[in-house]
Amino acid sequence: MSLPSRVRELIAGIPQFLLLLLRLVGDSRVSALDRVMLAGAIVYALSPFDLIPDFIPIIGQLDDLYLLALAIDRLITNAGADLVRAHWEGSKDVLAGLCGSVDELAGYLPAAVQRRLQHRGQGR
Repeated sequence: MSLPSRVRELIAGIPQFLLLLLRLVGDSRVSALDRVMLAGAIVYALSPFDLIPDFIPIIGQLDDLYLLALAIDRLITNAGADLVRAHWEGSKDVLAGLCGSVDELAGYLPAAVQRRLQHRGQGR
């Protein structure tokens, strides 16, 4: 599978996205429900037991990235972009690129994995 360089750059940014979520979990302005959802996304991304195992190069991190993107996108909708940006240390373009790539990222995942992750990302 050949992924665009932009997607590979987003995968390389997973540690930075995890740090963002950790900071947001500790922010009292984030609702309790959203904090639980963010914590779940962090645990999923750090867990070696994913729908697509992390030991598979690139594709193994793609499901983690997809779920992180869903979590951040949801938080921007619920808590506002200003709150998320206040905790973001990277480029605004990278964060916007991640949130704008949710549908594209989904296209690289098997359909069954995409459906399961969407349910997790929506707190269902």
